[in-house]
Amino acid sequence: MKKIFIIIAFVISNFLFSQENQKVKNNTKFQVEIHYVGNVRNNNIISDGFNGIVGISGNFVFYQNHLLALSTGLNIDYLQSRDLFLLKNLIIWNPNLSFEIDLFKSKLKPFIGIGYAFFNSEFYVSSIFSDPFDPVFYEGGDVKVKFNGFTIHPGLKYHVSELFFIEGSYKYFPVNSHDIEGTSNTHFINFGLGVKF
Repeated sequence: MKKIFIIIAFVISNFLFSQENQKVKNNTKFQVEIHYVGNVRNNNIISDGFNGIVGISGNFVFYQNHLLALSTGLNIDYLQSRDLFLLKNLIIWNPNLSFEIDLFKSKLKPFIGIGYAFFNSEFYVSSIFSDPFDPVFYEGGDVKVKFNGFTIHPGLKYHVSELFFIEGSYKYFPVNSHDIEGTSNTHFINFGLGVKF
């Protein structure tokens, strides 16, 4: 996974420096970012059961003026299992809508994203916990579960140039499931770099 991250960062930086010498328009529409995902421990099955690894996001700016930029996009995060309960690694899909505001009249711009995230996982149930006299007797094995929830994603972007930005953000994700009772309040801290084109 580290090799993939290094290769992607290398490709983005080469693209950035090759494009920097060309004439750049101020109204770039697409943004692609790669980021580190920090999964904050919070005493639940998602935050304690997974290490944050890497994520990628793509956005399309559909409205922009001197103060505000509205974009829609998809954020994909990869988390690695700690083998506690949910055994497989996660890929979290998070379509979202973002509002970036030129609040400070500088290269530093705050933003907030609102979205809906979902992922699938599975856990193993042993047959010793099943009741053979139950009419729905389960012999044991993997049980697939679906998770989802709304996300709130505030952060800051520093636009180093017309093509390149650095981002730091926080994401709150109250994870729900119809298959498991309760809500897991998860908190992600992201640091990444991106390119606009």
